[in-house]
Amino acid sequence: MNDRQLRYALSVWRERSFSKAAEKLNVSQPSVSEQISDLEAELAFKLFRRTGRGVEVTHKGQAFLHRADQVVSGLLDLSDAARQLRGGPPVSFAIGFSSSILPTMVPRVMTALKPILSRVRIETITAPTRRILRFISEERLDAGIIIECDPKDMPHNVIAEPFGKVDIVLAVPPGHRIARINEAIDLADLVDEKFILHEPDIGFGERIRSALSDRGLRPNVRAIVDDAETLKLMVRDGIGVALLPSDCVIAELAAGELHVVPMRRPLELKVNMVRLDRLIPRAAARYFRLLRSGLASTGS
Repeated sequence: MNDRQLRYALSVWRERSFSKAAEKLNVSQPSVSEQISDLEAELAFKLFRRTGRGVEVTHKGQAFLHRADQVVSGLLDLSDAARQLRGGPPVSFAIGFSSSILPTMVPRVMTALKPILSRVRIETITAPTRRILRFISEERLDAGIIIECDPKDMPHNVIAEPFGKVDIVLAVPPGHRIARINEAIDLADLVDEKFILHEPDIGFGERIRSALSDRGLRPNVRAIVDDAETLKLMVRDGIGVALLPSDCVIAELAAGELHVVPMRRPLELKVNMVRLDRLIPRAAARYFRLLRSGLASTGS
C-alpha cells in the first residue's frame, strides 16, 4: 500500500468517476484503475462498484476511505512541517470572495485569521460565485465567502456553512426620481424601472431575481454583470437601478455617487462559507476554525 494508491482512490471517491479522477490527477484512466485494482487486491475487498449512474463506494470502502483521508491529511501536515523546517515558502490558505460582499468580508476574514498570519500566506481572489465554486471543487481555493446558493447549483463535492446575513438595499443614481421620494417604497412599484442584475442565474443574483418574483415584479433588465464594481458604476451612470448589499455601497454613498432608497419590506440574504466536502489536514482545520469563529462573532 502506498500514498499514490490512496490518493487515486480518494480522488475516485470524491469525483464518483474514474475518468474525472484521472483528469483531476492529470494521469490516464488505466493508470488510476490499475492502482486501485492493486490496492483492492491487497485489502481483499472492493472499494468501489460500477453502476448505471457511475461509481459508488462500497460499505467497507466508505470506512476505509475515511481513514485513508486522515492518513493522507497527516502526510500533508508532515510535508508542510518539513518545508517550514527547510526554510521554504510558507503554507498558503486561499480564499475567494464574491464581489458583492467584498468590502466588509475581507477585513473580517483577515481579523479572524490574524493569529496565523505570521506563518501562513493568505491568498485571495475576487470572482463571480460560479467561478469560486468551480475553483473550490477543483482544489484551487480552500474556502469561499459568497451569498447563499440554491443547493442544485453547488458542485457535488462542495458544502456550504451559513454564518450571517446581509441587508439588501435599492441603489439609484443621485437625482433619480425615486431618490426624491421621502418615504419607503415597495419593490412592486418599480415595474417601469430598468434593472441591472448581478449573475441572475446563481448565488446573489439568483436570490435577488427570486425576491423580485416573490413580490410580483418581473424586472425590466437593462444589463447583466458578473461583479459588483461594474454594477455600481452602471447605476452611477444612470443605466439602471440595482439591489445590492448595504455594506457594498458605503463608499459610494459617502462620496455622493449613489443614493439608497428604503424599502417597506426589508430584504436580507444569508452569507455562506463554502469548502470541499472532505476531511482536511489538521493545520488547515485550525484555519477553518478561526475563520468560522471570526465570521460568526461578527455576523449579523
